[in-house]
Amino acid sequence: KYLVSNLPTLATMSHRPAASIALHAIVFPSLSNTEEKNSSYASAVESIRKALEKAEACNPGLTHEFVDKVLELSQAQGGDDLTEKLLRGAALEVDLYRFNTSTDELKCLAECAQALKVILSSIPDEVANRTKFLGIIRQIAEAIKAMLDAVNSLAAKNADLIASRVEELQQQRKTFVRGSKKFSDTLKQYFKDSKKDNLFKSAHRLVNETNSLLRTVKEAL
Repeated sequence: KYLVSNLPTLATMSHRPAASIALHAIVFPSLSNTEEKNSSYASAVESIRKALEKAEACNPGLTHEFVDKVLELSQAQGGDDLTEKLLRGAALEVDLYRFNTSTDELKCLAECAQALKVILSSIPDEVANRTKFLGIIRQIAEAIKAMLDAVNSLAAKNADLIASRVEELQQQRKTFVRGSKKFSDTLKQYFKDSKKDNLFKSAHRLVNETNSLLRTVKEAL
């Protein structure tokens, strides 16, 4: 049964790890590049990383909006939408979301999360083919259920490993459930209005919520 909770306070969110493809797969690698080219920037780059992490944790999606604005000129000249680009790359491995799969439950969670992200990343390529897309929708529903089962199994059988973050994990699970429901609602709306942008944004949010679960587990280990 899906659980519903009150939205977290700003104070709670500020201590929750951020999960953002835009931040961790675009901005952070760019910062690392800059740091590698000139080691004198190391301190400044680290300060920027910490500031961006805190800002993203308190305002999920902030980095995406920032990068989107930076690329606005490119998009106006015919470039792909940023959300679509990020969704296509949703299955890419990001170190901040990877953890040591020392138990069967941890391995199962990592595999279920990756499977869900792979399916979500296929949406831009499959959405135009109604028959294939309906098949993708069924796979997504199954992958979401598998993801929730994996989280529940981890909480039940590896309680000692995640004890330091158990409350955060439960909150992230509820956020994931809400995101899944919103994605389902967006799908229904898509079949009425055919607006791909809203569908891609909803899928991208679900990817970030999946990564939030993974990062919370990683910080607990």
